[in-house]
Amino acid sequence: MSSGIVLLIVVVVILVIIAYLIGILIRKRNDSRIAELEERKQSLFDLPVNEEIEEVKKLHLIGQSQTTFREWNQKWVDISTNSFTDIENHIFEAENMNDTFHFFKASGEINNIESQLDLVEEDIKSIREALSTLKEQEEKNSARVKHALDLYEELQNSIEENSDNFGSTMTEINKQLKNIEAEFAEFVTLNSSGDPIEASSILDRAEEHTIALGQISEKIPAIVAKLEDDFPDQLDDLESGYRKLIEQNYHFP
Repeated sequence: MSSGIVLLIVVVVILVIIAYLIGILIRKRNDSRIAELEERKQSLFDLPVNEEIEEVKKLHLIGQSQTTFREWNQKWVDISTNSFTDIENHIFEAENMNDTFHFFKASGEINNIESQLDLVEEDIKSIREALSTLKEQEEKNSARVKHALDLYEELQNSIEENSDNFGSTMTEINKQLKNIEAEFAEFVTLNSSGDPIEASSILDRAEEHTIALGQISEKIPAIVAKLEDDFPDQLDDLESGYRKLIEQNYHFP
């Protein structure tokens, strides 16, 4: 056998050994990545989303709040029953590819699984944030309503104590106070019946109207005083001047 053929055989053997070693390394790397994906999938599945959903269910939501909750709850159902199952199937396929020495196909499948998990993780984060918002909204409403009612009561007392300074505007002021009371009553009904999102909107409106009426009521006494004090004097001057002109036989055109 010529030395050239021997050299060629040696080179081929070395290349085969190198390819085998590279294959072993890629396989181990893929095995490690697949194990990490399986662990990541399980950690996402084990997040306490079901418990958080049950906590929000206990709020007995209605209206817009209930609609929002149903949308996020359905999204979690889809993820837990479909997305995780699909990911598990792809992990199984990647393992088979890797075990049958289809290393590059396995690597591509692993990359796809990572992308799927990224999307699922983002969706779960959004679901948990939405559930937290629904729960916090009701708690926040309870704290905010005290502040808003304090503002209203302070305004109501101030108007009652200075009612003489508002003149004929008291009728309209009382009307606006009753409108704000109706908004507070609507807030209580919505919040207690399980629609904290809509209730929060009503509470915002009641608070805005209270602040606006307070700002207006601060300006009214000065305007009323000017109308009642200054204008009558000006009318008296006009009437006196008119009488003098008549006495002087002045003829108006």
